[in-house]
Amino acid sequence: MSQFGFFRGARVASALCVAILLLSACDTAEERAEAHFQAGMALLEEGDVEGALSEFREVFRLNGNHEDARATVARVQRERGNIGAAYGHYLRLVERYPENLEGRRALAEMALELENWDDARRHGAAAAELAPDDIDIKSVNNALAYFDAILDGDANGADAAVRAARELVSVHPDLTTARKVVIDSMIRIQDWQGVLEEVGAAENFAPGRFDLHEIRLRAFKELDRPEEIEAQLKLMQNVFPDNRDLEQMLLQHYVAQDNLDAAERILRAEVAAKAGDVASARALVAFLEQYRGIAAAIAELDRMIAQNGPNLPQFESMRAMLKFRSGDRQAAILEMQALVEDAERSEHTRESEVDLARMLAEVGKHDAARSLVEKVLREDPIQLDALKLSASWLIENGSAGEAIGLLRRALGLEPRDPQLLTLMARAHERNGDRALMGEMLVLSAEVSENAPAESLRYARYLIDEGDMEIAESVLITSLRRNPGNLDLLSMLSEIHLNTQNWEQLEAVLDSLRVLDDPEAERLSAEVSAHMIAARARADDLSAILLELADDPDFGLSADVTFIRTMLARGNTPGAIARLDSRLDQNPDSLPLRIIKAHLLAGEGKYPEAERLYRAILRDHPEAARAWVALYDLQSERGKTTEARSVLLEALKALPENPDLLMLLAKDQESSGDVEQAIAAYEKLYLLDNRSPVVANNLARLLSTHRDDDQSLQQALSVARRLRGIRVPEYQNTYGWIAFRLGNYEEALIYLQPAARARPDQPLFLYHLGRTYAALDRNEDALRAYRAASDLGVSLDVTPTLDDEVQRLKASINGDE
Repeated sequence: MSQFGFFRGARVASALCVAILLLSACDTAEERAEAHFQAGMALLEEGDVEGALSEFREVFRLNGNHEDARATVARVQRERGNIGAAYGHYLRLVERYPENLEGRRALAEMALELENWDDARRHGAAAAELAPDDIDIKSVNNALAYFDAILDGDANGADAAVRAARELVSVHPDLTTARKVVIDSMIRIQDWQGVLEEVGAAENFAPGRFDLHEIRLRAFKELDRPEEIEAQLKLMQNVFPDNRDLEQMLLQHYVAQDNLDAAERILRAEVAAKAGDVASARALVAFLEQYRGIAAAIAELDRMIAQNGPNLPQFESMRAMLKFRSGDRQAAILEMQALVEDAERSEHTRESEVDLARMLAEVGKHDAARSLVEKVLREDPIQLDALKLSASWLIENGSAGEAIGLLRRALGLEPRDPQLLTLMARAHERNGDRALMGEMLVLSAEVSENAPAESLRYARYLIDEGDMEIAESVLITSLRRNPGNLDLLSMLSEIHLNTQNWEQLEAVLDSLRVLDDPEAERLSAEVSAHMIAARARADDLSAILLELADDPDFGLSADVTFIRTMLARGNTPGAIARLDSRLDQNPDSLPLRIIKAHLLAGEGKYPEAERLYRAILRDHPEAARAWVALYDLQSERGKTTEARSVLLEALKALPENPDLLMLLAKDQESSGDVEQAIAAYEKLYLLDNRSPVVANNLARLLSTHRDDDQSLQQALSVARRLRGIRVPEYQNTYGWIAFRLGNYEEALIYLQPAARARPDQPLFLYHLGRTYAALDRNEDALRAYRAASDLGVSLDVTPTLDDEVQRLKASINGDE
C-alpha cells in the first residue's frame, strides 16, 4: 500500500471508530442519525457504496429530513445511472428544503434529459432565482428555450438558443446541456458529419453515455457507412455488456448488409454459450429457415436432437412444426401426436399440444384442435398461446364478446404482447367498436417497437379513417427501424399518391431504386407509372415502361404494364402489335394470353375470345381470373344461361374461390333466388369472415328477406363489426337490423347518415321512413317516403311504400 493509501485508510478507519463511539453515546434519534451519516460518509470515501447506502437508510429511518444525507444519496444514485431513484431523492430534498441549489439544479438537468418539460421549467426557474449567474443553470434554461422554440415552430428563437449554446460550449466545453442543443440542431439540419464531431467532443467530458453512442450510431446510418456501423455496435457491446438489444442490432445490421455468415456466427455463438437453451436455439433455427431454407433449419434441429439434451422434446416439437410448414403435413402431425401422447404432463407438453392444435386446425380437423386447446386450458387456464388460439377461433365464429373477455384475461398476464393486442383489435372491429379497435392497434404498434406487421395494420386503420398524415408518420417511424421493407414502402407510396405529395413519393422511389431486389424494382416501376399517369405525363409513362420492357430481368411484367397503358390510351393497334410480338416469344405466358383474349372480346371477336379463354383454362384450370373473364364475356353478351353454366363449371374446379362464390351469390340474388344467395354468402363468410363486403351482403339479405328471430340474431352477429364504418351501405344494413330488433333510436343513428349520403337509394329512404314512423315522427317519415317514391323505383318490401304513405297521411289527418 502506498503511503497515501495508508494514511487515507487510517483516516477512514478513524472516522468509523468515531462514528461507532458516537452511536454508543447517542441518546436522541437525531444524534443516532448523524452518527449513521458520518459512518456512511466514511464508507463512501473508502469506496464501499453499498455499505454507505445501508448506513444512509438508517439515517432516513431515524430522521427523514436529514438534508446532507438526502443530497448525498441522490448524488450517488445519479452517478450510478439510477436516474429514477436519484430523481425521487432530489424531489424529497427540495420539498423539504426548497432553497437547496444542488437539488434544484440536478432536477432541472434530469427533467431536461427525460423531456419532462414542466418539471424542467419549474426547477430551472427556481434554480435561476437561487443562483442567477450559475453557468449550469443558464445552460439548462437556454436548452429549455431552444426546445420550446422548436415545439412552437419559432425558428428565430431556436436559432438564438443555438447561438447561445455554442457560446456556452466555447467557454465551458463540459456543459452537457449546451452540447445537447448544438447536437440536436445539427440533427435537425442533417449535418451528420458535424454531429459526429460534436459527439466526439461531448464524450471527452461525459464518457460512457449511452445516448451519445446512440447518436453516433444514427449518424453512421444516415451517412450509410456500414463498416463504421459495425464497429460502433461492437464498441457499444463492450461498453454496455448488459444491453442485449445491441447484439440483435448487430445481427440486423449484418442481415441488412447481406452478410449472412456473420449474422449466423452471432447466433451460433449464443447457442454454444448456452448449450441446450431453447430460446437461443429457436432464434438460430428461425434465422436458418428464413435465410438458408427450411431444409437447413430441419438439419440443424436434427443435430441438436442427436445431442439428447434436457430440452429434447421441445427441439422435437420445433422440428415437427418445421416439417409441417415444409409441406410434409401428415408426417409432422404423426410426430407431434407421438410426442405428446405419453409425455409427462408439463408446461412444455402443453406448448406442444397447442402447436399440434394449430396443425390440426390448418388441415381442417377443427373439432380435434379445439378439444386439445380446451384440455390445455383446463389444466392451465392462463396458457397464453392456448388463450390466443381460443380467442382467434371465437372471433372467426362471430363470438367477439366472449373473445374480448378471454383476451382481457390474457392481457392481464401479458399487457404488452403485440399479438394479443392485435387480436383484441380484431375482436373490437368484429364487435363494431372502431374507436377501441384503433386504441388496440396503436398500442400494438407501440409495444412491438414499430414492427412492420403491427405498423401496417395501424396505418391501414388510419387510412380508412382518413388520417393520412398520422398514417404516414407511423410508416416512416417503422421504416427507420426496418429500412427497405417493401410492404411499408408500398403503403407509404399509396398515401403519397392519394395526397399527390410528389416530392415525398420521389423519396420513396429513391429508396426502392437502391434495393437490390426484383420485387423492389417491380414496385418502383408500378409506383412510377401511377405517379406519371396521375400527373398526366403519358409520354414519360410510355418511355419508362418501354425502357423497363427492354430489361431482360423485368421485361415481361413491365411489358404487360406497357400494353395495358397503350390500351388505356386508345392505341389498340399498337398494343395488339406489341402483344403479338411478345406472345411469339412467350406463347405460354398466362397474363399475355389473358390480355389477348380481352383484346379479342373488345374488338367484338367473341368466338375467338371464348376459344382462347377455353384454351387458357385447359392449361390453367386454377386461373380464377380467366374463369371470371369468361363469365363476364357471356354475361355482357346477354347469354345468362351460358354465363351461369361457366360459373358452375368454374366452381367445380375452384369450389372455395372467393371471387367465384361472390359472383355466384350476386347472380343468384339478381335472379331472385335469395335463399341460394344467402347460402353462398354463408359459405363465403366461413371462408373469409374478415371481409366487410361479405358480412354486409349476408346481413343485408338475412335482415330484409327473413322474419324469424334466429336469422335476425345471425344478421346482428355478422353485422356488428359494421357499426363504426362510415360506408352508407354498411350503415343502412346495421341500422335496419337495429330497427328489426326494435332499437329505433339506435337505428336512426345509422340510417340518417346513410340516407343523406345516398339519396338515390329508395330502400335507404324507405328504411329511414319506417324508423321515423316507429318513433312517431310522422312528418319526417312522410318526407322520407315521398323522396323514395319520387325516384320511381319499385321496391319489394312489406308493407309497400304506397301503403305506408297512405297510413301516415291518415294518421296525420287524425283518421286513425
